[in-house]
Amino acid sequence: MAWNDIPIDPGEDQQFNITVEVGEENVSLILHLSYNTEGDFWRMDVTSGDTEEMLISGVPLLTGEFPAADILEQFEYIGIGSAIVLKMTDDAAGDFPNLENIDTDYVLFWGKEEEG
Repeated sequence: MAWNDIPIDPGEDQQFNITVEVGEENVSLILHLSYNTEGDFWRMDVTSGDTEEMLISGVPLLTGEFPAADILEQFEYIGIGSAIVLKMTDDAAGDFPNLENIDTDYVLFWGKEEEG
């Protein structure tokens, strides 16, 4: 299993290309992350890096208990792997990343559990 740490800059909306290992394949994606100031949470849009087709829109970056921690589980049929937001410190404010503590107190990981 390969998990990729996805770097996110605190305090700003951003878009960037990534290539993640999903099983034994490399998948090219474009991530657009934006902060919803009214709801006080990060959201993510995922686009194919190859076709530029929007794959997923508006996924909230929230933590969770396993096995429900995979924020992409409902999109498994797309074949872009799994993503989890992990709380990296007990000192983190809240239960999910805010505008300032993403990529310090919380980290986004992307990958895919190998089956069998």
